[in-house]
Order: sequence, then structure tokens, then C-alpha cells
Amino acid sequence: MHDLLRSARELVWPVNGGPRAHGPNADRYLAPVVFLAIVLLAGPDLLAAVELTTLLDLLGATLFIMAFLVGHKMLAAAFVEFLRQLFLPSEFVTLLKLHRQPAAMAFGALAIVFNGFVVFIIALAPVFVIRGLLISLA
Repeated sequence: MHDLLRSARELVWPVNGGPRAHGPNADRYLAPVVFLAIVLLAGPDLLAAVELTTLLDLLGATLFIMAFLVGHKMLAAAFVEFLRQLFLPSEFVTLLKLHRQPAAMAFGALAIVFNGFVVFIIALAPVFVIRGLLISLA
């Protein structure tokens, strides 16, 4: 980070000395203009890139990738929970847990099977509609 700030400072206010100090040099005056043009054209994306690069330098590549993997695992867990609620609604599972009442357990099992069948039919409905349209067009 210190090197980045020093490079930006030298672009805006060049240090007198070194190989660039001999005679007038067009780069000495053009470099700040190019630097400002890049910053203005890149906008907030440049700041995000600098921030991500700094994060990568500080934490290392392993922790940077682990952060993305944790996000994907959380997304997968949320998706699995959605599927569980879709195929096994909590009301029907509660009926299955009533061990002393076999009629309620049977109703819960039938309700889960019927719910799975309805979800399956709803999921396949677009396939049959598209297939019917394609057959009618051919």
C-alpha cells in the first residue's frame, strides 16, 4: 500500500533526481495526466480492484478463495433447505412423528407422496407444453 501511495505521489509530483531528471521529459508531465484519466475513466471499479488486490495481498490466495467457497456452501445449504421444504413440508413431517396415532402417520405419508407427485407434475408441465407445441408445428 505504501508503494502504491509513493508511486501516485511521484506521478503527481516527480522527485528531482535519478535518470528521469536529465533535461525536459514529456513523460514527466504526461504521466499525471494519464494517471488522472485512468482514475476518472475507471471510476469506482478501480477502487474495488485496489481493495480486492489489497485483500489478496493481506490475506493470501487461500483465504480469499475460502471466502468464496463459504459463500457457495451457504447458497447450497439454503437451496437444500428450500428443496426440503418443497418436498417435505413441516406439517406433513409432524404428522409422521405421531407414533401413537397410525392413522395420522398414514395420512402424513400419503400427503408427502401426493405433494411430491404434484411438485413433479408441475415441474414437468412446461416440458409437455413445449413438446406439444413442437409436435404441432412439425
